[in-house]
Amino acid sequence: MPFPPITITERLLHAVKRLEVTTQAGIRLATGYCCQVPVNAERSLPAIITTRNALAQASAVTSRFHLAGPEGPLRESAILRMEGETLNIVLHPKPGVDLAALLHARAITTWQEANPGRQLFSQWLDEGAFFPEDRWEELDMQESVAVIGAPDKLWDECNNLPLLLAGSTASHPLLDYNGQPEFVVSARMLPGMSGAPVLLQQVGARGSRTPEAFAQRSRFGLLGTLRGGMGADPHGLGLVVKARETISLLESIRADVAGRLKPN
Repeated sequence: MPFPPITITERLLHAVKRLEVTTQAGIRLATGYCCQVPVNAERSLPAIITTRNALAQASAVTSRFHLAGPEGPLRESAILRMEGETLNIVLHPKPGVDLAALLHARAITTWQEANPGRQLFSQWLDEGAFFPEDRWEELDMQESVAVIGAPDKLWDECNNLPLLLAGSTASHPLLDYNGQPEFVVSARMLPGMSGAPVLLQQVGARGSRTPEAFAQRSRFGLLGTLRGGMGADPHGLGLVVKARETISLLESIRADVAGRLKPN
């Protein structure tokens, strides 16, 4: 059972969030995944990565986090709402890259002040969860991928966990599709999954559910962020913004925050 999460995949489930984005036109559903921005040796800043389009014209964003227990996440979850001063959206520094980050530290602090003695459980994709840039040359035309998303009508509200959908690369991941830092995957592209992390998934048997067994699956890591379907068929092909652009976004946040922390 994934409470507490044991395997790499179970931990990843807890790092992926369903986002309800409030706009003047209504509620837009999307997916995001949690990362940490290392500002300096003493401080890290939590961020939820999703797409620029998912957060367009947002006046509020809500997500649900599991409550934290002594051994990990509890089954009970709480709503974290970001609006006004607690809604901090950072767009990718390149306007043509469809990525953005929600900096939700202030929203967490506000929630904890309103709920003394309780904590929200946080799980994130750290640097080790990204497929190393110096190993991308190993990638072939057809690779198995896992897309972890929170589709609208298939959302597991009871357990507050996303779905993991299998797919494969449809364009060569080493090439920039149509000159953009993207590649194409073939997988189920359902409404609400924009912003989902796409991970290289090595196919193969394992002996058990222990972390050691999963550690042997060396070809496993974040390849990018799903940004939407292609063409008229929403269930076939999707564009993925390459993970190097996620790193660029996190680095731009780190540089900005670190610069503001410097003494005058």
